[in-house]
Amino acid sequence: MGRKVPTQVHHAATRLVQGKLLSRPPLWYSAVAQYPPLPLPPRQAVNRTNFDSPLGLQSRSDTIPEGSSKPYEKMRKEVKPRVMPILYLEDKVRQRFFLDHPFEAFRPRTLVEQREVEPEHPVVGKDWTRLRQRGRNPTSEDCIKFAVSLHVHHLLPLSQAYRTACQQYAALRSEHTIASQVAFLEAKAYGAKFNPESSEIGRGFKLEEQALSKWNKATTADVNEQASRKKWRPIFPKQVEDFGLWTRGEEYLHKYKAGETPKYQPNTDAISSPVDSSEAER
Repeated sequence: MGRKVPTQVHHAATRLVQGKLLSRPPLWYSAVAQYPPLPLPPRQAVNRTNFDSPLGLQSRSDTIPEGSSKPYEKMRKEVKPRVMPILYLEDKVRQRFFLDHPFEAFRPRTLVEQREVEPEHPVVGKDWTRLRQRGRNPTSEDCIKFAVSLHVHHLLPLSQAYRTACQQYAALRSEHTIASQVAFLEAKAYGAKFNPESSEIGRGFKLEEQALSKWNKATTADVNEQASRKKWRPIFPKQVEDFGLWTRGEEYLHKYKAGETPKYQPNTDAISSPVDSSEAER
């Protein structure tokens, strides 16, 4: 008899009872049928929801009419265990958005996690009809969420929802840019002075230039200081002595045996003379 899978034991008992091979079900049958054993991962895949599955792999259980069995038995059949692709609608819209607006990726954003998760905006679902409802300065993520909300809650086609969200996003961004420029000109007309080095980037460039200028000043100061210190220098006449051939120390030993004392002191006739400042700068 072949090996039995633990999750199929109560099914086998059911078939034996229906075939009248067993007069009555075993004592454990009702408990196992009510609380079946957990399926083994390699044997049976967990039923997947339609939330993050592609459109072509979503189950058709919602479209099966009541009271019908035979035409839809193949649809209800479980697929073989295999790795299923994970797909979210937001990722698809985000990929399209940054392909159409590549410079939006250069906007500074903070990636530091806070102590608490930011709560969801109160305007969601069917109440969210315009992107302006979440502020006059929306981000790229607001545009992506708005497109998905139009597609899911307002049942618009994804292409139309994406086009509507991008149009409203571009209008709000241009409005914010014009308002910022007008505010800058108005403040400047009233006498406000804006320091271009007030930003962190300008401050970094300024510190870098100061450090480089210090290096140049230090190099010039070292050269001048060395030239000012060289007011006196020793001058020794060049003397060329004819030592003759190399005798491997035999001549020195001969003079030592003859009683001649060698002289190791340098010539003290040479004196030190001051030099001109123009010569010291060389």
